Amino acid sequence: MLHLNDAPTTQTAAPPELRLSGDLTAATAAVLCDAVRAHVSGGASALRLDLGDVKRADVIGLAALLQCARHVERLGGGLSLTPSAAIYRALVDAEIADEFEIAGEGGPVALPEAPPVEAPALEAGHVLARAGRLALRLPCWDDLVRFARWAEDPLLVQMVASDFLYRCRHLGPHHPDFLTRLFASPTALTVVVEPTTPGGAPVGFLRLYDIHLAQGFAFLESAVSSPEAFRRGWGIQASRLLLAYATDVLAVQRVEAKAFEYNTLSINALNRNGFRPEGVLRRARVYNGARWDIQVFSILDDEMDAQRQHERFPYMGFWGPRA
Repeated sequence: MLHLNDAPTTQTAAPPELRLSGDLTAATAAVLCDAVRAHVSGGASALRLDLGDVKRADVIGLAALLQCARHVERLGGGLSLTPSAAIYRALVDAEIADEFEIAGEGGPVALPEAPPVEAPALEAGHVLARAGRLALRLPCWDDLVRFARWAEDPLLVQMVASDFLYRCRHLGPHHPDFLTRLFASPTALTVVVEPTTPGGAPVGFLRLYDIHLAQGFAFLESAVSSPEAFRRGWGIQASRLLLAYATDVLAVQRVEAKAFEYNTLSINALNRNGFRPEGVLRRARVYNGARWDIQVFSILDDEMDAQRQHERFPYMGFWGPRA
């Protein structure tokens, strides 16, 4: 849970301060943005955020934090942070620490050890986006058995070759390293693809990884492989929805994806979703005793906007369209 409190200031000249406690995650990011917007709308030209009691952050919470700073800057003000050890580590891991004025900095700071990952609470299973027959939701603890099964799926092993699933397969779904990547990564967002029909079982997952919030780009991985999903085109629809969400919430302006030369289904899906071929990694993949190329694709924000016009996805971000 994220709690926001106006902290009293001892000097009238000091900027107003918001003090946060709890988690800064997908379930609470909008609360932070609303509070910052209210303060600057009320005339505050500078703002201090005390994050000393925040225990955990995910990439959506960090995206909201960065957007808060940029929102204040666009209005001619400034935002400074007092981070907890956990938040400071997340800022460094996400490579956005330079985007903030860190209050009380006095030279290099030793990074703390990453805390153990606990079972997610409020945001477990939280639906991030839905459209038509599909929903994208955050993973929950009960999904670990599904990820273990997907990690052993020979089709996904050969067609996706996911580093994420590789770790799950060899470390186990309950290993702290895998749990952190699944539930609390500062640079990745994993969503479960699930039909909206009552009792519909998950059909796979999508993952945005190596997310660079400051630069606005990310990489896409799709692991939707059930026969029904193929027949209904759910992987393509889910990818379009996730790209729209990433544009709005993470402010991503470029997404890159790779497909093996022999994986014609993925290549066709990327083309249908508006990705453009960008290059080839020659003979970079071994499959069935032969070497194959890896094809590189990308899509930019205006191209993602063109795709979403066909689907009429609503705006899903914190500030309003094109804020």
